[in-house]
Amino acid sequence: MDLNDYIESGIIESYLLGLASAEESELFEHMRSLYPELHTEIAATEYRLQKVMEEDGVTPPATVWNKISERLTPHGRGSYYSKAGRQQAEAPTYILQPRNNTITVSIWWRCTVIAMMLLIMGLVASTVYFYQQFRNMEERLMRLYPAHTEISSPSKR
Repeated sequence: MDLNDYIESGIIESYLLGLASAEESELFEHMRSLYPELHTEIAATEYRLQKVMEEDGVTPPATVWNKISERLTPHGRGSYYSKAGRQQAEAPTYILQPRNNTITVSIWWRCTVIAMMLLIMGLVASTVYFYQQFRNMEERLMRLYPAHTEISSPSKR
């Protein structure tokens, strides 16, 4: 049997999806141990299947989760589904949505951030301006009252 014909027969997809029979799985495992090229083909097929599932995936109906949770919840031990003396309540429904990695920001938030940035820049500029004014005033005072002259104290009477 030619390896390329074996790969193109769809056995890798069947094996990965769990659709291969026990005999086909055994044969595939044997071929996998004989031919290391199958490992790269398996990885490539897994990647292709993952891409197809991500692009063409369909969100299942909410009732699917209810059926799964009923199978996983033990009945008769005081669980949510079998309270003594009460009717069985409808299982909570969770709708799972795929993540959306984009963030939308309102125009008002953008304007607020811009206004805050302008306010901060104005405060920094005014701080620098008043600091320079203070230093200029200090220099003038130092010129008017040099350090070597003493300030006259009131005379004693």
